[in-house]
Amino acid sequence: MAGRVIRVGSGPPLVWLHNAGGVTELDPVVLALADQGYEVIAPVCPGFDSLDEIDDIRDVHDLALWYDDLFTDLGLDGASVVAHSFGGMIAAELAAHVPHRVGRLVLAAPVGLWRDDEPMADMFPAFPLEIQDLLWADPSKAVLPPPPARTDIEGVDDPLLAMFLQMTTGMTAVGKFMWPIPDKGLRRRLHRVTAPTLIAWGAKDKLIPASYADDFVAAIPNARAELLDDAGHMVVLERLDDFISLVAGFLKE
Repeated sequence: MAGRVIRVGSGPPLVWLHNAGGVTELDPVVLALADQGYEVIAPVCPGFDSLDEIDDIRDVHDLALWYDDLFTDLGLDGASVVAHSFGGMIAAELAAHVPHRVGRLVLAAPVGLWRDDEPMADMFPAFPLEIQDLLWADPSKAVLPPPPARTDIEGVDDPLLAMFLQMTTGMTAVGKFMWPIPDKGLRRRLHRVTAPTLIAWGAKDKLIPASYADDFVAAIPNARAELLDDAGHMVVLERLDDFISLVAGFLKE
């Protein structure tokens, strides 16, 4: 199985599926989850290191099965999975396609559904100059995560340019599975999810309205939602301590 897998901490395994910004060993959410006594296993989504990785992954069904194969390689079955945004869509698809893979599921502001009356904002034209306005309740207080790990792109000596190019690669991979809208039939599959599920959402999310939390709860048989005030789409960072507390309590239920 190709792909990079980040591991941080020790203890029972907990899988973190990252958002469109990618993931590093210094990701604040990864470190905070590890501090709760877990070995955090954070796979890098196909396409984020190299777009060649998604040549044979045609759609969300193939992507879900790619993660199923990865879980087999990692010896994970009935794992606790925590995921954010684009990673939330992947986690939901995995839990719907192969229910036994996921024992407990936390989805923070997941992508994947669509409502004509409250459409998700278009993140692609907002990248990179205006994306922070969509992601944060108060962009002036944005806490940026560490840059992606790969700054050794061939022929590029400037670390900032290398970081931008890697972020662009990641957004291109995201676009393959979300564009033009993220509704790829997930709503019709969510009834297959058997894992107890916690939906966490920032009440001031400008990318995906917080009302989508109700849609996920209505579609997943054993799910509940928690809204966190004074947070936008980046609820996992804007309310990091509270988010981790929610996750820790839910996983111990």
